[in-house]
Amino acid sequence: MEYLYIVMWLVIGLVVGAVSARLLTLKQLNRNKLKLELENSQAQLAKYRHDVSTHLETTNQLMTQLQDNYARIARHIADSRMQLVEQPTESVKQDLNYLSGDTAAYIRQSLHQIDEKRRVYSEAEAEKQPLDYSGQASGLIKEYRHSKADK
Repeated sequence: MEYLYIVMWLVIGLVVGAVSARLLTLKQLNRNKLKLELENSQAQLAKYRHDVSTHLETTNQLMTQLQDNYARIARHIADSRMQLVEQPTESVKQDLNYLSGDTAAYIRQSLHQIDEKRRVYSEAEAEKQPLDYSGQASGLIKEYRHSKADK
């Protein structure tokens, strides 16, 4: 009988050992899975941070280009206005060097003539009386004169 007890305890020990070994390997397997998930999450976070950083750098470069283009457009409009509407400054006059000397002088002279014509025209217009002051009454509150034939 003693052998029977020994075999029984041995079988019980093997079963308890197998169950505990299985539970420990499952815990270890879960730890490994969690560790892999953690590493994957950290890799995804690092990739996301890199993508955001790249996006912000690209956006910054595009905004810088946009500001440069806007400044160039504003300078171009100001220079064009100076050339076409107002008297050109010395810097604009120097920009006309791609034309021959005679052509540039003619353009400058014509700009001065245009300014003179504007000044003379505006002075002549200032002396005229506005057209809405005519000698006759008009409008809704106009007084009608009745002749003796109407009465």
